[in-house]
Amino acid sequence: MSHGWRQAHLPPGVTHRVMLVRHGETDASMKGRCYGKLDVPLSTEGVSQVKKTAQLIAPLQPTFIVSSPRIRALDSAEIIAHRCQLSVSVNEQFAELDFGDLEGERYEDVEAEHPKFFAQWMSNPTQVTFPNGESYQSMAERVVMGYDALLQNNRDAKCVLVAHGGVIRIILAHVLELDAGNVFRLDQSYAGISCIDYYESTPVLRVMNWLG
Repeated sequence: MSHGWRQAHLPPGVTHRVMLVRHGETDASMKGRCYGKLDVPLSTEGVSQVKKTAQLIAPLQPTFIVSSPRIRALDSAEIIAHRCQLSVSVNEQFAELDFGDLEGERYEDVEAEHPKFFAQWMSNPTQVTFPNGESYQSMAERVVMGYDALLQNNRDAKCVLVAHGGVIRIILAHVLELDAGNVFRLDQSYAGISCIDYYESTPVLRVMNWLG
């Protein structure tokens, strides 16, 4: 991987940049549970992770920061914003998947109480709709709509978008033109940075899950 992109000034020909950042690790009490819409705080380790990420991003001199409204993402964004001396804009379109009635439920309990649904979910995660929640397709539509608007409205900018693993996978799949069925091949580390440079309308993924 070339390190030439790690400069405050954009490489020649690059018109704008988006840095996707997953929030830091969350509180251990939610491990093994479904949570998307639920507001789950960062763990102590998660705060530490994001502080390190902020140190990596600051020298790249982003021009603005956008965040999911969920507290784990918003708190992560505020840590980065403080380091970069910027403010944070919140965009609902970058929220994580809404698990509906399953929010807060343990995976093992979902499997025991809804075995057929759980089997479908595990075998075809992008093909199910959560009861009183979202489907992957509906989430992908709102995320891509939000991302495309972000690009259109912020030419010549260096944006940091702080969101969730699911949101970032959708954006990367959109950029790389991957089928929805392959989206989970894209690993997302807590506080990892994925950088996309645009040559006008042509995207180039510089790095994924950069942790320094």
